[in-house]
Amino acid sequence: MNSEVKLQLATLLSDDDPAARRRAAEDLSESSGFAPIAALAAALRDENKGVRDSALRSLSRIGNENVARAAVEYIADENIVTRNLAAELLMRLKDHSVGALLPYLYDVDQDVRKFAVDILGLIGNDQTVDHILPLLDDADENVVVSAAEALGNIKSRRAVSHLIRVFKLHDYAKAVVAESLGKIGDEEAGEFLLKYLSALIADEEADRLVLYSVIDALGLIGGSSAVQTIREGVARVSGRLRLALLHTLIRILDRLHRPLSDLTEFRGDLLSAIQCEDCGVRISAARALGEIPDEEVTSALVSNLGQTEEIDAVILPLLEKRPEIFRVVVHMAESGVLKPNKEVIALLGRICSLIDYGTMAEGRLSDLSRLLESAFEFVSGGWAEASEDTRGAIVDTMLRLDADRAFEYLASVTEEPDPWLRIHVIELVAPLENRGIPEFIARFLSDDDEMVREVAASTLESKGYSPQAETHEDSAEHP
Repeated sequence: MNSEVKLQLATLLSDDDPAARRRAAEDLSESSGFAPIAALAAALRDENKGVRDSALRSLSRIGNENVARAAVEYIADENIVTRNLAAELLMRLKDHSVGALLPYLYDVDQDVRKFAVDILGLIGNDQTVDHILPLLDDADENVVVSAAEALGNIKSRRAVSHLIRVFKLHDYAKAVVAESLGKIGDEEAGEFLLKYLSALIADEEADRLVLYSVIDALGLIGGSSAVQTIREGVARVSGRLRLALLHTLIRILDRLHRPLSDLTEFRGDLLSAIQCEDCGVRISAARALGEIPDEEVTSALVSNLGQTEEIDAVILPLLEKRPEIFRVVVHMAESGVLKPNKEVIALLGRICSLIDYGTMAEGRLSDLSRLLESAFEFVSGGWAEASEDTRGAIVDTMLRLDADRAFEYLASVTEEPDPWLRIHVIELVAPLENRGIPEFIARFLSDDDEMVREVAASTLESKGYSPQAETHEDSAEHP
């Protein structure tokens, strides 16, 4: 060990200045000897958060089995902050930590056993299964539950029969075991849970937590035999339980690549489910509603736009294929049901681009013209309060709806004295495709503000045009 490392060790372990200790911890990341590793592990207990975090990063960088052996003892530390840092480090080290953690599964302290099995479950090494299985018979309930959860995270089919045994033996473990069986994805587990589900539904006093855990697990592993059982279950219950069963039914049908179109009888339930707080339930409902082509369903789907990115990703492709979608959205906008958020505005632009004018009857063209005008008013009306992203959608959609009117609107907007607004508008139109854009940008080549002129010129050059404009002096000499 050279003198520099010795100095860093001394500083880390004894210097009164936390900044000096932190720098020493950072510098020791280049040393992989036992003494630096042991000192860094001890620094996980430092009173200063910056020092602790630096020690954690350095140990992670060294990242070998010696680090795991040095850090593992701290999962039994009295300080919860230290325990959590040690656990985080061991999880980062992944398989390097397994050998160091296994002895702690047999610790006399049940909290240490629980902590060790939790970490091993999150690491997910299948070789630990045989060491974890005995903990399903541990004297401490928390250890049993943690062991069951860990086996589910590891996803080992060898654990299925053992987990089913625990499910039958211990009421306190049923919910976690059901969740783990769902993660493992075994057919035997699916059939077992399906039989248990029927009994749970019939029992009005059944533990609701267990019931919902079984339902959720069946959504992951339920097979063809589960479809009819769950469908019958939907008809027998109401409220939240009915929606949960319907959600699971949809997940199973989807996993089995079976059509959702035969769920029309649950139309009312699906319309309720799409308003549910649970994002997963709402997504399932939206997918099923996408197979029901009526206007009320279309309105419900449109109303759910802009709430989460996950739901938008499901709904937008469905809406583009809906009959009369443009008319429905415009009527909703006219009635004030919709607000001009980015998602609704982008949808209007997209479906407007898909309209086939060539095959449309003259009477329909007249009606469409009115809808286009109304849509433009709705979209442009959102400009004042819109975010930058939404303004980008507004400009794009206005150009799709009526390009000439869009340029007139943007010209009126840029009459404001603020040069940054004019620059903003140039930046918004620049990436779009429309033959009128270069001419629109060129009007700013003679702007009063030098920065606006420069942005306009560079934008035109980037689009392959050679910007030419009279200077202000030229304009004065040649009115």
